[in-house]
Amino acid sequence: MESGPQFIIVSGALGSGKTSLIESLLNCSDDASDTAVIVNEAGEINIDGAVLSESASGMSMATLSNGCVCCSMTSDLVTSIQDLMHFRQVAGKGLFSRIILECSGLSRPGPIVSSLQELADLRLKLHLLSTYDCSRPPLQGPDFEDAVAQLAAAHTVVLTKIDQVAVERREEAVETVRSLNPLAFIVNEFSASVRAREAFAPPGNIDVPVGAFCKSFERRRLLHPRVRVFHAKYDAIIPWEDALDWLENIAGALGERLLRIKAVVPGENADDRLLLQSVGTTFSAPRRLKDETVVPLGAVVIARDIGSDDLSSIPTRHSVSWDNHL
Repeated sequence: MESGPQFIIVSGALGSGKTSLIESLLNCSDDASDTAVIVNEAGEINIDGAVLSESASGMSMATLSNGCVCCSMTSDLVTSIQDLMHFRQVAGKGLFSRIILECSGLSRPGPIVSSLQELADLRLKLHLLSTYDCSRPPLQGPDFEDAVAQLAAAHTVVLTKIDQVAVERREEAVETVRSLNPLAFIVNEFSASVRAREAFAPPGNIDVPVGAFCKSFERRRLLHPRVRVFHAKYDAIIPWEDALDWLENIAGALGERLLRIKAVVPGENADDRLLLQSVGTTFSAPRRLKDETVVPLGAVVIARDIGSDDLSSIPTRHSVSWDNHL
């Protein structure tokens, strides 16, 4: 069966530059007719949709208005995707190359990803993207938990408004993202067109150590007591089937408190390494990492309102050591 279009979920704090990023992509594209954009507005006025509709002719667009797509509008999202694909087929055109969902700044990716299970037959290729506003670091604001959920889930994190801050602030932003999401691809570009092309390219393997957590988070620990980042070290080689069972046990035990899992485990062959990951409790298919990708074996679990004891009590066939990094 033919693979479906890339489905890109663009999340990020309110005012962090999501619309500008998509607009830059459309402006630097010679032909936007193979791109569809779904805009989720928290209010009834579709400002972002109006901005984007001016950026490229031939682009297909749908709007989810007056609500947050991750809360009450997931069924509308599914319908919008189905309609876009249907009208494309009726028009006698090929598949979209990409469908972009611009989320409200209030949205969390987990429930959105869960809703896409209804569209398994479309074979969408998921790409989670989040913007990071360097002028207003999201993890220092009142919407800390939403920001953690967005950044922790992302395959790609795009630094925005970097022209408004000093080099030191950009470096701090990079380290903050790496501490929260070690495997994310970070786009750190001044050029709007280069930034957009890199942001919306299919995500590749990232050579970032899982254990590379930023020391600056130590001073935030008491300010944000609900969200924790845990790192699991395997005391023995865990077969990937056992690892998958263990990770599913974690998801079942934590439920809605789970924000993100990323685990690197041995594959069936001794030299293989597989990436197993979830957004919320929804797991993607195991992915074989390239041989040149240097990522240590281990797991990162990001969750809310849990402690090390909660994780240690989850059944596993192998011995695992937990460290709390946030």
